[in-house]
Amino acid sequence: MAKSLLSDKNIPFCLTLVSMPWSIFNRPSLQLGALKAFVEKSDPGTVVSCCHPYLDVAARLGGDVYHWISLKPWVCEALYVPLIFPEKTDSARKLVAEELRKSSGEIFFDFDQVVAVLKDSLNAWIDGCDWHKCGLVGFSVCFNQLFASLVAAKALKKKYPDLLIVFGGSSCAKETGVSLISEFPQIDFVVPGEGELPLIALVEFLKGITAIWPSSVIGRAGHGADRPERRAAFQVHNLHDLPVPDYGDYFREMVGVFDEKPFIPVLPLEFSRGCWWGKCVFCNLNLQWCGYRHKKADQMLKEVVTLSDTYHCLDYSFTDNVLPSKEAAVFFKEISLMRRDYNFFAEIRVDQGSHLELYRAGGLITAQIGIEAFSNSILQKFNKGSSVIENFAVMKKALACGMEMEGNLIIEFPGCTSQEVAETMINLEFALPFSPLATASFFLGEGSPVARTPSDFGLRAMVCHPQYAKLVPEEILKNLVLLIRGYRGDRKVQQKLWAPVVRKVKGWRDFHRQRGQSATARPLLSYRDGGDFMVIRQELPGTPVLRHRLKGLSRRIYLACDQISDLHNIRRKFQGVAVENLLYFMDDLVKKRLMFRQGDKYLSLAVRDKAELSSSSARTKLIPEG
Repeated sequence: MAKSLLSDKNIPFCLTLVSMPWSIFNRPSLQLGALKAFVEKSDPGTVVSCCHPYLDVAARLGGDVYHWISLKPWVCEALYVPLIFPEKTDSARKLVAEELRKSSGEIFFDFDQVVAVLKDSLNAWIDGCDWHKCGLVGFSVCFNQLFASLVAAKALKKKYPDLLIVFGGSSCAKETGVSLISEFPQIDFVVPGEGELPLIALVEFLKGITAIWPSSVIGRAGHGADRPERRAAFQVHNLHDLPVPDYGDYFREMVGVFDEKPFIPVLPLEFSRGCWWGKCVFCNLNLQWCGYRHKKADQMLKEVVTLSDTYHCLDYSFTDNVLPSKEAAVFFKEISLMRRDYNFFAEIRVDQGSHLELYRAGGLITAQIGIEAFSNSILQKFNKGSSVIENFAVMKKALACGMEMEGNLIIEFPGCTSQEVAETMINLEFALPFSPLATASFFLGEGSPVARTPSDFGLRAMVCHPQYAKLVPEEILKNLVLLIRGYRGDRKVQQKLWAPVVRKVKGWRDFHRQRGQSATARPLLSYRDGGDFMVIRQELPGTPVLRHRLKGLSRRIYLACDQISDLHNIRRKFQGVAVENLLYFMDDLVKKRLMFRQGDKYLSLAVRDKAELSSSSARTKLIPEG
């Protein structure tokens, strides 16, 4: 068995890395690919195999069902409950039924049939591997993978009791990892932070190369300290030392599983680790890292070219919490000069808006932008470092350069007032021309600034999340520190306050969907320039398309506010216009939702559109020509 192999130095050490459902099935696991490449580069005496059991599950369930489940965190965990906490099966079934009901017929599946598929797929995977040669099995446990990984580890331990198992990943960070190893005997070790160096140290310890227990790893009794310090010393100091991820095992599995319905995957990329802003109070996405590190543009460029040449893929998704602004600008500029049609997805901050045109020219076709709120005081509570008018400016910039935009509107944050909700409702009127956001109810993330100082945000207590109470037996749950927490506060008050916003955002999304084309393909608020006049085209719900003609001075003022402009600078540019006339004109544009005002700052909202189609027009004279 596994332990008997560890002392035989003539046998290569075999490490198996695993990514369970519900990882996105049309892309390989970045964690597995990065670890495989690093370990084999650092220790040629170790053979690393990567397993992606989620591919078989996706093939059995079908892509649509699998994808829908993967977007529902509680459904992901609930479907594995019968295989690990059978006494909670009924409550798990009810939870899934409620989520299906909310989908309004978008998707349907039978709970018990899916559970049977998961069980059969797991057994087939275990039976299909030669575990006798394996010295260590490592589970990468990230979003929505905890229960699936616990089930798989338990099944492996039952069949191969001597098999050593290590858990790592974002769902094992800090105190969460400590609690997992304390409650689940199928786990032998936990890496609570970045994986590369601790995994190498653990492998060397198990191989007998060193007798010193790696302090970066949590072990059971007899395996050293159970609460490692979270130090930068446990991290790769320079990301330049990271090799290109190895996705070969994923492609070999994919060909075998999807031989009749092949697809071309999206490949994950990693430009940086951590977040250079790192101040958002609701965020707990950086628990496993110390500080912010990023690659150089030339390294990232070589990585993309290598992956493209190796796997013949053109679509890529950056997993970064936020791109490094300057290096990303260099990277996308270099990509734009190549004769390759790469497409990228990335998450960016609002204050990276000045780079969007360059990013788009280099293939960034979709960006998730950290909008989060349309109330300035809420943005201040979030510590976003941005304002509502800056949010609109970056949304406009994305639309103008043909970039698809995604984003969230966080609702039900503790302590929000009716005035802040009212401000949000008003500002949503100005958001109509842009790609709709998705509402995201605030959740209390373990390790976030809110969780560290809950009383500062009006929380009376932190408790286990009620959804976990439906899925995990109480005697186990009380000892677990999980990444999503419950709390006592003003949740019900917030739900009532934000209900109108939820309805309004739904209307926003419905309006865009009913148009039959995206805002990027056909802007809802656009203008064509005629030299000394311009025509603005405006779509609003329930009305014919409006057209507003601005001539002479009116046109020049509107274009002067193409980017955020304060009243002082506007007055300086148009000194011949009385300030009261200037304010009257611009405020009239605000009433028509052609312009947005925040204090003494103004922003014109229409984007230039050279492809306007002719239709009925409505002329609006807005200011006497000067």
